[in-house]
Amino acid sequence: MEEKNKNFKAKTNLFRKILSLSYTKKTLITLATVVVLIGIAVLVCALIDMNNPDWEMNWYGFLIGSAIVLCVIMGQYACVKQGYYSDLLFDYAIIALICAFGGGVLYFGFSNNFNFAGIGVIGALFGAVIGLVLTMLFYKFIYNRYAEKKKPYVRLTQMLDLAGVFVPFGQCVGRIGCYFGECCYGIPVDFDFFPFSYEVHGVLHLGNPFIESIWCLMDFIPLLILYLSKRKSFNGFYISVYCIWYGIERFVLEFFRDPAQKLQANGGFGDGFGISQVTSLLMIAFGVIWIAQYIIRARIAGKKIMILVPKDKLSDDYFEYDKTIYAHPQGDGEGNPYVLPITNANFAETTNACAEKCGETKVESNETVKNQTDEKVDND
Repeated sequence: MEEKNKNFKAKTNLFRKILSLSYTKKTLITLATVVVLIGIAVLVCALIDMNNPDWEMNWYGFLIGSAIVLCVIMGQYACVKQGYYSDLLFDYAIIALICAFGGGVLYFGFSNNFNFAGIGVIGALFGAVIGLVLTMLFYKFIYNRYAEKKKPYVRLTQMLDLAGVFVPFGQCVGRIGCYFGECCYGIPVDFDFFPFSYEVHGVLHLGNPFIESIWCLMDFIPLLILYLSKRKSFNGFYISVYCIWYGIERFVLEFFRDPAQKLQANGGFGDGFGISQVTSLLMIAFGVIWIAQYIIRARIAGKKIMILVPKDKLSDDYFEYDKTIYAHPQGDGEGNPYVLPITNANFAETTNACAEKCGETKVESNETVKNQTDEKVDND
């Protein structure tokens, strides 16, 4: 019977780890190997597809879908390791993805004389933000008001930081699909050097999708390393860095985009100032202003700036530390709910909270008991 209970407990722990994506290094290496092998298989299939016109597959849709799935998997793992509750990403991803799709279609349509037969990347980003806001409002004012089990509160800037880390990877993979979709290509060029140039409708064009893919990968790798490292930053830092990095790339690359693929600020396609360049400037401005206002307010408050600070040195001396997940963890980093360690300082508070729920007699703190004991000794 005891052995049976142990087996059941082991299976339960494994199931919990799968749900929370809180894997050991060995498991992560195995998963990474599987992903690489699948990637190689997809690449081989793509090469066969390019040389075999009878084999038709929607690689554009496949790569976009793969990018979303991979971002959700890695994002969930990062959420758990950061200390968020294990269901966080799945709670927010569904509505955010639906709004991202709707935002991308509306952005493309309103910028293209109400032709909604396309998706704009920047519009999808704005749509995802709207989806996050709607989800937060739902859990705060509807779900938590009526549900027996409440959802922990998560700030919008915390969710945006998570998006700022993993969206670049989604864009990196998704942009490769532009080769198969024959869209988003650059200006005509006179050199044939794939993937920096590729043929569309019999004409060689600059490989803008590949350039943006590499740029996004250069953003994703350092941000992921920093996000999962022991150095922590204030809420909104990572989304600000992403907005600045991607905004600069998109603004510059739009100058080298083919007019037939460049949405104009005044509607339709053309060779003028693109609508994506306008929104790119807004993204850059947001990133710079958000970081600047944090630094200024920290200086005014007379507190330290929380940018890439070692986790073991974090304290209330750092500005807005109390608003971060590191000050109020929701999970233990392994997919389990966070349990506050019981110390002499919080023993009475923790015990009394349980006693109040159970209707039992409250207890006094260790310090109070000690003082009462000392007084009794003195009286004797």
